[in-house]
Amino acid sequence: MIRGIRLGQLRIIVIIVAVVFAGPAGASEAWDGSSTTPVHMFHPVDADGARILPTTVRAEPFSAKNTCGVCHEYGTISGGLHFNSSDPDSDPGRPGEPWVWVDELTGTRLPISYRGWAGTYKPADIGLSDWRFTQLFARHLPGGDMAEPGDVFDDIEARWNVSGGIEINCMGCHNASPLQDMGEWAKQVSRENFRWAATAAGGYGIVGGMASRLSGFWDPSIGMNSDDQEYAVPPSVEYDATKFDAKDRIFFDVVREVPDENCLYCHSAAQAHLPRWEAGLEVHSTLGMKCVDCHRNGLDHHIVRGYEGEAHERGVPAVGDFSCLGCHMGNPDGEGASAMGGRLGAPKPRHEGLSSVHFEKLTCTACHSGPWPGDAPERMRLSRTNRLGIHGVAQWYTDAPYIAETVFLRQDDGKIAPHRMMWPAFWARIQGDELQPILPDDMAGAAAGILDAEQQVGAILAALATKGAFLGELVLGEPVLLTPGKVYRVNIDGGLDVAEYTGGLDAGDYLWARIVEQEPQAAEEGQEAAPEEAVQVTLPLLPEFDPADDEIDYDAEPIIIAILSALTPEAFDAPRPALLAGAKVYYLNYDEGLETRDNTGAPPAEHTIAFSAGENEFIPLLPDFVIPAVIDITGEDAAFNEAQAALILEALHTAAPEAKYGYVSGGKLFRLGAGGELTAEDHPAAEAYAWPFGHNVRPAGQSLGARACSDCHAKDAPFLVAKVTGKGPLKTDSVAVSIMRDAHALEAP
Repeated sequence: MIRGIRLGQLRIIVIIVAVVFAGPAGASEAWDGSSTTPVHMFHPVDADGARILPTTVRAEPFSAKNTCGVCHEYGTISGGLHFNSSDPDSDPGRPGEPWVWVDELTGTRLPISYRGWAGTYKPADIGLSDWRFTQLFARHLPGGDMAEPGDVFDDIEARWNVSGGIEINCMGCHNASPLQDMGEWAKQVSRENFRWAATAAGGYGIVGGMASRLSGFWDPSIGMNSDDQEYAVPPSVEYDATKFDAKDRIFFDVVREVPDENCLYCHSAAQAHLPRWEAGLEVHSTLGMKCVDCHRNGLDHHIVRGYEGEAHERGVPAVGDFSCLGCHMGNPDGEGASAMGGRLGAPKPRHEGLSSVHFEKLTCTACHSGPWPGDAPERMRLSRTNRLGIHGVAQWYTDAPYIAETVFLRQDDGKIAPHRMMWPAFWARIQGDELQPILPDDMAGAAAGILDAEQQVGAILAALATKGAFLGELVLGEPVLLTPGKVYRVNIDGGLDVAEYTGGLDAGDYLWARIVEQEPQAAEEGQEAAPEEAVQVTLPLLPEFDPADDEIDYDAEPIIIAILSALTPEAFDAPRPALLAGAKVYYLNYDEGLETRDNTGAPPAEHTIAFSAGENEFIPLLPDFVIPAVIDITGEDAAFNEAQAALILEALHTAAPEAKYGYVSGGKLFRLGAGGELTAEDHPAAEAYAWPFGHNVRPAGQSLGARACSDCHAKDAPFLVAKVTGKGPLKTDSVAVSIMRDAHALEAP
């Protein structure tokens, strides 16, 4: 009865019939009682509903919404915990880990959340669009939510029409294939290949091209860029034909119970700088339990978070079964086995000798979770906050922001719980009693030339290393900067690495130097000793010579030429370089030869490299504050020192004298004093943001109190007297400091 119907119409009918027979929303999720997982062998479908064929050239990515959504109601899933943060009607639950905008140059560490947790900033309130938020954090976003806008043209600065939105990445969680590669996901979204990322990460094909290089007017329907088929190449997929069977179906290795490996891409937590083999293990994992044994959900994806009080907040008593208390002791709102405890074989602790007041004042996690308390909280790295789990040659992770764990704080329910803590850092406009953060994008112009001290020195060293050649021969060796007891080398990121210097050169305040390899000296006639091996020696960058001589020293000339040729005006946005020596100025002519003229100004105390701005006008190679800043901050957690911060605030005030500005770091607000110095004060916006956590759980034998009451109640017990010190990008002694007992309002015995 389908005679006369065209193939395109037939395909539409087939799709409609498939959706109809899938039943009403979520009906296909009704459990039939079988514990098996269906084999997911089916045709992948793209965003337009067209079936994907392995032979298609420059193919489209598969769409989870159209492929998985035939059986699993996409709208229901999108209301789940991982996908509903931007929904103003969603329940925020107890405070959790924020997204943190970390910008190294401007020293920004800004906690952000759509959920409105106290101490975080809603993106819209600080001028952060959904597009920019997605650019910053898509590396660990599960898709959907703010990354899948309804109107791609709502934001004139966004490029959704080019990149596509990010659908809920079903495979990011449910793919059991070892080819699931979230590092590839991170790389693809960094190229703005949002629509293509899931296909690449799932291992179904190779995605080429970069949406970030395309014009904002490009549309997928346009296809290839006829003007540029090498650089601005649109994204497309080359599918792995071996993944398809004879009917052009793909086996999607889907499991309902998400593998721990997939959870941990976003939810790992580890002590910073600790070797992996020393890291503490989660006791539940070592016993064979999986994340989803406790963190359960139905099709609605309202995942159980597992904290006390969650069942009452959600109005679902069964949720209480999966908290620490409900699993081990019994759900106080449950009946029958639910109220008895021992779920999944969990031991039912006796807590012998422990008075009932502990259960009224403490959460289970206070004694059982996190690192064993010490004199100060440990520094932690978290997947989302510190960009972990993105593997490859390049390292994506960062130590910033500083996450402190464990900090014992009192929750809203009155119980003391272990918390993670971070201190915000940002430049701000001061409006009365309020601080309005200035986004890093708006601070970049002011920061360049002031906050990039390491990069300024690194740029000089890199230029000398790569361009310091004479007649094709590298004559400078490895350029370095020396300060008393320290040697600074440029690293692959353009910053500096610092190490102890034990050589014989006197650096004074500082000295530009070079490390060269000296050839072995042959044994003199009559000596039996073999020639010594080549050794590395450190020499001043500028050789010694007498500028009073008519001709420059033969050995010094090529070195001076190499130095001046390296410091090109184009690379440093400065006039041509010159060497000031005595009463002479040396510079390069158009033939790259060395010329000289008289210096009628005051002669320098020693040979000096500068930029020649005119007759007897010279610009120093670096501003005066740069070298002291490098000495202060290189190798430290700090991004800049007080002198640099004061220069930034002065620049902001000069640009807008009617406005007031400040900088938040380490739990303090810094302003510019009358004498140009920084002043520090307390401010609510500078206070740390803290959120409770549950993992990692230590075994019972390593819980607080397992040895004696003194684990918590001794006068020197960290639970009471550990010091919590504010951490931030600014190198300063003015930071917030508190004692643990002040935070949870308990008195020392």
